[in-house]
Amino acid sequence: MLVYINEKNMKCPLCQNIALLRYKNMKGYIEDSAFDIYECSFCNATFSDPLKSDEKIYNYIYKQAKKVPGYERYYRYAELVKRVSNPLWYLCNSESVYWSVKEALDKNFKKQKDIDILEVGSGLGYLTYSLNKAGYKTTGIDISEEAVLKAKKRYGDFYKVEDIFELVKTNNIKYNCVIMTEIVEHVEDPKKFIGACLGLLKEGGKLIVTTPNKSASPLGTIWQSDVPPVHLWFLAEESVSKIAESFGRKCEFVDFTRYTKMFYTPFSAQTMDQIQLEVPKLAKDGYLIAERKDHGIKSLIFGLKGRYWLSYIKRRLKNKLISNRTATLCAVIS
Repeated sequence: MLVYINEKNMKCPLCQNIALLRYKNMKGYIEDSAFDIYECSFCNATFSDPLKSDEKIYNYIYKQAKKVPGYERYYRYAELVKRVSNPLWYLCNSESVYWSVKEALDKNFKKQKDIDILEVGSGLGYLTYSLNKAGYKTTGIDISEEAVLKAKKRYGDFYKVEDIFELVKTNNIKYNCVIMTEIVEHVEDPKKFIGACLGLLKEGGKLIVTTPNKSASPLGTIWQSDVPPVHLWFLAEESVSKIAESFGRKCEFVDFTRYTKMFYTPFSAQTMDQIQLEVPKLAKDGYLIAERKDHGIKSLIFGLKGRYWLSYIKRRLKNKLISNRTATLCAVIS
């Protein structure tokens, strides 16, 4: 049966097949914003309409990162990596995202350290810093001046304010590895963005991409990450594979079995009603609508290191559901 484009469906921007309307007028991250949510059954990508990012929102977030729900953990990471002897190990034991990056580096470069790495969307800078401390020559770039200023002040001159599309036009430097963690879901055109990153690779280079993993979500899940215009996409393994194929590239996915043998929190999806209760988060002027307060006993007794170790112990003691997937997808495109 043919499915035609009408007011309830549209072309998928990734694969040009038909995407169906799954949710109408979802409240966005900023007050008085709303988005329709579409899903493509061919590449299994879910995306927002309009597909429009807002660069100002990241300056708003990074100016108050210590208080923004979800982003406050990045602030903790940024503080803690300066206080531990092995910051990359610390990050790997904090989230599957960073564990998967190290796993991809170890597997694809056989633990070589003499490689040049570019981190695209380096944010507060802690991963670029941690990779440098581990012996990798790493540069971080971000479109947010606020984020780059904070990273330079905290860690040193490893960072630049750059737009990836301008960089690929003007930069003659090529890298053995380009890393982007939790970035591709933020951009208007993931295919174009990944293509630009591939253009910065040396012959035989690898692009490591992480993003929230729709493939790990329960069947029927519509959305399971930050709402637009922060996240514009919710991608599955098929989605990323289709993008790689469009460039004639090979795509492999990190197996998380070793990670989930150590610690794993079973993935549970929020309903759309639950998600809608938690937004908007920012007012039109960029400030938090309601600051989350943390006056629990943990905050009173433990410092940042204590909070990390308490979280680590809890996760190690949880009942394990061993799986080759987590809520993070990590793809290696070559």
